[in-house]
Amino acid sequence: MKKTSRLLQKWNSLHNQFLLVIALVLIFPLLLSSYWIDKPLETVIETKIGNSAQEALNQANGNLELFFQDVLKAAVDLSLNPGITAMLKQPEATTYYDKLRITDSVLDKLHTPFFTETYVTLLDRHGGWMSTKYVGPDLYETYLQSDWYRQTLQEPYGIKWLVNDRDHYLYYDKSRLLTLVKTVTDANRNIGTLLLSVKDSDLQKMLAKLEGEVVLLDQTGRVISSSVPPGMEEISLRPESLQTIQTSSKGQLILEIGDKKWIAGYATVGLTGWKLVQYIPHETVFSEIYELRRTNRLTVAGIGLVFMLLAVTVTHRVTRPLKLLNKKMSEIAKNDFNSSLHEAGPAEISTLIATYNGMSAQIRELLRRLKEEYRKKEEMRFQALQAQINPHFILNTLNNIKWMAYIRDDREVGEMLSSLGSMMEASIGRGETLIPLKEELDYIGHYVTLMKLRFSEKLTLHMEVPPECGDQEMIKLLLQPLVENSIRHGIELLDRPGVITIGTEVRRERGLMILTVTDNGCGMSGLKLEALREELADPDGSSPSIGLRNVQERIRLHYGGDYGLEIDSEAGVGTTVTLKLPLRQAGERRDGT
Repeated sequence: MKKTSRLLQKWNSLHNQFLLVIALVLIFPLLLSSYWIDKPLETVIETKIGNSAQEALNQANGNLELFFQDVLKAAVDLSLNPGITAMLKQPEATTYYDKLRITDSVLDKLHTPFFTETYVTLLDRHGGWMSTKYVGPDLYETYLQSDWYRQTLQEPYGIKWLVNDRDHYLYYDKSRLLTLVKTVTDANRNIGTLLLSVKDSDLQKMLAKLEGEVVLLDQTGRVISSSVPPGMEEISLRPESLQTIQTSSKGQLILEIGDKKWIAGYATVGLTGWKLVQYIPHETVFSEIYELRRTNRLTVAGIGLVFMLLAVTVTHRVTRPLKLLNKKMSEIAKNDFNSSLHEAGPAEISTLIATYNGMSAQIRELLRRLKEEYRKKEEMRFQALQAQINPHFILNTLNNIKWMAYIRDDREVGEMLSSLGSMMEASIGRGETLIPLKEELDYIGHYVTLMKLRFSEKLTLHMEVPPECGDQEMIKLLLQPLVENSIRHGIELLDRPGVITIGTEVRRERGLMILTVTDNGCGMSGLKLEALREELADPDGSSPSIGLRNVQERIRLHYGGDYGLEIDSEAGVGTTVTLKLPLRQAGERRDGT
């Protein structure tokens, strides 16, 4: 009896009662939560992760829709092109130069944000063909004997999507291609067939943006494209799983393949009926959940232990100010940290309140800065988007005006707008800084074409550039300022015809490409030439010729001080500007690979 009484007195103490309350409030709920909550929590998290993955998959599927729509639109535009339809209807009336014009102005201009390189082949009904890539007679005969060729010709406006492999290829480079086969129809009569192909690598870049392994399947389950690197084994679906995917537009499956478990999400590409399937490893998703669960348990256990230790020593003197602090902190949280707490209570609590007040002030300042930075970021983003839209809008408008000029048989205006549009397109480009020499020369040709509208026969341009130099690398828009200077300061002042000559010299032993821009203009005196040379040689000086200074600085910034330009001139004879650039193929990396 006395032993029982002593036990009751022991548990009647505040210390032991506090320990008992902590055990009942923290330990037992923790054990129950690990048993009753973990499994439903896993299901909820799995559902949320699945929804997030499905949302990303739907977005990628939308991008694929745009990709295929771009391919289809490009094919339709080609099939409606008057030059192409005329060539297919009357191939005997189409000259070699007509084909070159169609290739240069139509077939080679097929570029969108989704694909950059296209393969185009045109087949007429009279045994003739034309292609942007080499086909050869044997492949041409293979085309004519194939089932897909016969099927597309059975009805007007026929369309068929194809994917080749290295054993069944459409072109001699044996690239893996996605091909749209479309009949070219005139007055409900098929006059030819169009093959428009894009590289599978363009599709792979889009698939690689998704997490896990991503494949594109046709209606038979054959892999059209995949994000799996070459040499790695792709996931093989069971017939019942494939049947489920093919019979519904979108959804998710939990697959067990071998000893691994996967979450498979899928969606349908509406234009082709193909399926976009994403496989995410189950353990990759839930390993983080298991680790988080373990961390949470350890954290709760640690908090409970610390709290029980504090319960032994903490008295009413500490708990009362803490309750007050809790109340004040709740109020300040509701006010978005816009008020301060009154410093009161024991020294420890008072220090805590002072620290919290300082932290609140820092948080307010941080929130203000974050809002300001976000606002500036959004402004810069909007300006960047606007800067992209305006040039393309102007370019599209120029192209529309150009075609209106051609329609109204005003070829001079049409050619002027065509040259101006080509110059704008080259200036906008795709963001590249380095281009092949032949693209820069094309740009100069368009520029001089526009200048001849003013100077007529007074201005002549000669390009003495061997074809093998066309792929040499150079900085974009490097020659235009030099040609402009030759016209403004040399030829414009002449009373006789002016000639600008662009030449190249390759010095392979020194790894150099020498470009010269020579004119027969009025030239300059020796004193003026010497002063100009000194100004260009001084990196911190200024130059009266903004164009020359710009060219010099861009060359040195990109290639270094060993490269640049030199000027030679003689009054009454003309001026020669020499560019010294490294000998390098366009697209070649700086390490030489």
